[in-house]
Amino acid sequence: MVPDPSPPTPPKGLSPKPPLDRPRRGWWHRLGGEGLLASLVIHGGLLLLFAAWVIVTITDEAKTDPETFATGSGGGSKGERPKAFEHRMQPRNAQNLARSSARITTKSATASVALPELPMTASPSLMAGLAGGGSSKGLGGGAGGGIGAGLGVGVGNSRNFVSVFGSKTATGGLLGEFWDIKLDRKGQPLVHRGVPRDYGYSAEAMVEYLDAIESVIRMKGDANRALAKYFKADTTLVSSTFVHPFMSAAEAPKAFGVEKEVRPVHWLAVYRGKAAAPFADQFRFVGGCDNVIVVLVNGKVVFDGSRRYTHHAPPSKYYTRWNPSTEPIPGALAGNIKTFNGTNVWGDWFSLRKGETVDLTIILGESGGVYACGLFLDWKGASWHRKGGQIPPAGIPPVFQVGPCPPDVQELIRAQSAPHGYVPFFDPEAVFRPVGFGTVPR
Repeated sequence: MVPDPSPPTPPKGLSPKPPLDRPRRGWWHRLGGEGLLASLVIHGGLLLLFAAWVIVTITDEAKTDPETFATGSGGGSKGERPKAFEHRMQPRNAQNLARSSARITTKSATASVALPELPMTASPSLMAGLAGGGSSKGLGGGAGGGIGAGLGVGVGNSRNFVSVFGSKTATGGLLGEFWDIKLDRKGQPLVHRGVPRDYGYSAEAMVEYLDAIESVIRMKGDANRALAKYFKADTTLVSSTFVHPFMSAAEAPKAFGVEKEVRPVHWLAVYRGKAAAPFADQFRFVGGCDNVIVVLVNGKVVFDGSRRYTHHAPPSKYYTRWNPSTEPIPGALAGNIKTFNGTNVWGDWFSLRKGETVDLTIILGESGGVYACGLFLDWKGASWHRKGGQIPPAGIPPVFQVGPCPPDVQELIRAQSAPHGYVPFFDPEAVFRPVGFGTVPR
């Protein structure tokens, strides 16, 4: 049976309902156009507000940013408009740079033109220049100028001012730190009994100075622990050599940036680090100092070339009981050597294997007046220990080096030594290799 396809007939008395009349929707409405338009309007407004905020912020920073500077000169077609450059370099130790003095010297030992001291400033742009940023010449400048016969502490431009006491940026050598035994750790003068004598201090002050040196030795070179009660400079220097020709005792405080706080009396500079022997042999130190130089190898005193002038302290009071145990090289210069203002002292022999690492401590100091120091290296296998062999022309063994001495420092040492008749010898084959500061107390 086939179903009838015709629609059912409504019951009698009822009329069929007409179909609903719905309006036809366009494609824009079918896609949800009303919501999309509203969303676009809202997001567009937000983007306009954000763009306006960014423009206002950038404009304000360009007007008020304190970390920009102008050259004062232009370039190209807009030469009258100064160019602003971003200058955001941060020195690793801004306090050190602000406190450290800058001194311009000549590399010529005969220069007669003197330049005045340049004032220091704590300006961020200047400190960044001293740390080596930008293309400006900073305080270094050219090679002109000078301070007489080469008695200054250093040479170099603003990137890396280098002195015979060391450099702030060097990575090879021994780390040097500076103390004043007349001041407490806050920089206040210590009180000593007795009548002030030479250089303005009493015998009691001299005894305390000698005790401080003895304490460093007793603690095997740990100066930070031994000298914790005294004033310490913020600046640290790294040096590969320890030849400081005849100069004023004030030069060391200047090199460490504390010449305003420290009178050049009763200061100590302690250098420490680790170094490896260049070859296997028996070594010893040679030299001297006016006033203090003591060398410790692995915590043991192997050399004391100090000028034992105790300035009215008891004669029995001295910081080491060390005495030379080895004989000088026959024919070596042994008289009064003006470069370090004393006679040669010959240290104890100590044996090292090639590459063997040792802990080195060098204590330097001055009790007032003139300061001068020289530390040299001797070894048994050297040619001058053989029959018919000759020591270097200066009559003194080579300069002791922990890492190669930079050429500018070599030239500085030569220039400052020349007026005293000494020509230093830097042997590239006898250089101890710096291993780093390692566990050395900082």
